[in-house]
Amino acid sequence: MQTKNRITFAFVAFLIIFSIMQFTVPDIIGFDGYYHIKTADIIKQHGFIKEFPWAVYTIFSNNYADIQILFRILLIPFTFFDLNFGAKIASILFSTIAFAVFYWFLTQNKIKYAFFWTLLYLFTSASLMSRFLLPRQMPLVIALLILTIYFLQRKKYLLLALTSLIFVLLHSSFVFQLILISLYFILEKIFLKKLDHKILLYPFIGVILGLVINPYFPSNISMLYAQIFKVNLLANLFNVEWKPWAFFEFMKNNILVLLYFLVSIFILIKNKKITKIQSLYFSLTIFFLAYTILSRRMQEYLVPFSILAFAFLFNDFSYKFNKDKFFKSIKIIAVLVLIFIGIGNFILLRDKVIDNDFLYNYDNCAEWMKNNIPKNSLIFTNAYAFPYLFFKNSDLTYTHGIDLTYSYLYNPEQFERYMSILQGTVKEDIDYIVKDYSPDYVFSGKVKQDVQLFNYIVEHKENYKAVYEDGWCAVLEVK
Repeated sequence: MQTKNRITFAFVAFLIIFSIMQFTVPDIIGFDGYYHIKTADIIKQHGFIKEFPWAVYTIFSNNYADIQILFRILLIPFTFFDLNFGAKIASILFSTIAFAVFYWFLTQNKIKYAFFWTLLYLFTSASLMSRFLLPRQMPLVIALLILTIYFLQRKKYLLLALTSLIFVLLHSSFVFQLILISLYFILEKIFLKKLDHKILLYPFIGVILGLVINPYFPSNISMLYAQIFKVNLLANLFNVEWKPWAFFEFMKNNILVLLYFLVSIFILIKNKKITKIQSLYFSLTIFFLAYTILSRRMQEYLVPFSILAFAFLFNDFSYKFNKDKFFKSIKIIAVLVLIFIGIGNFILLRDKVIDNDFLYNYDNCAEWMKNNIPKNSLIFTNAYAFPYLFFKNSDLTYTHGIDLTYSYLYNPEQFERYMSILQGTVKEDIDYIVKDYSPDYVFSGKVKQDVQLFNYIVEHKENYKAVYEDGWCAVLEVK
């Protein structure tokens, strides 16, 4: 099969796989997708947002800059559908692109069994599979990192600069691209005994252009600083997805990755040599493995680079045994194991998706609020519910949302009281919902995240009047 036909086959195959996975449930999977597609729709209707009044008690309310503006632009075509459907189609397409690029990259490097390695990437972790179903930038980020390596290998400096420019506009993880490029530059010196300064110069130009050619410049600089050093990559304080797994959770979610890593070390010892590009993947695997120990979110980067290290090392190793009958048996066993892993993680994936698919149950509450609460009213809410409420009704404003660290940075003392309400640890007989926020209404779900909030409202029931309630949520007017 010709390379073009193989890539087309891979694209269609992953398009079908992700469509099946995505439409396991009819609604947007996860939380943030509601926020992303709704923001893109607002930009389509009103142009670039210069302010973000919807999450009042966050740093977005006084210094807004959309540091993911390119992602909103990429989502705009999907807002011409029903927003729910459009977000799901966008997720399918972005994830398919990531895996098609991964497969294409392997074929360009003449890696045998490229489709096997690409499927292994998909099926290695159910938790990672679930993240490919979210309407977010991660699949495109991985595709850009793969393209970065390709352009580095081919010395395509202008395309390297363009990739850096796109990366900066897409997501704050462009810092990982810079780490990758810097590592490649160092390896060039070690293996080829030369310094190619263009490797650093062109991406640097791309990053500068991406920062400056931006509708939010210069506010985007301070927001990027906050995002990288205070919110996500180095210092997220509150979001679970940025926290480390407990030891046994880490092992359960990464046992296959650790196996790839150990086998890669074994092959490396047997080969007694390593190439520049193999060194790159092996070094990145070590880097992201260490980072994943600190933050579970980094599994998104660990898995693809651990498989690239495994595939590139194994590719050279396999030539020595290609005609060996035992080696042919190993290939059959590998395919059977892949099928077993795939089926097992598909089952786990379905459970993960269903467990986190509940926001649509707030639809009746959201509709009541849309039809009965005056525009621009302030709603006190637990931050997890913000994306869906914002998605359903952008005529109201909400106290918290997007990222809890944004609220902490806005006012640490006030935020600590907010968290004490949600955790049921308030000791003073003071209604801090009213004192700190003076909201017009309070929204509370009837799930475990809101149990303490609901109890707190009951303790201060003299300040509230229930105006809507169903089996999933309640809306209370503040007297």
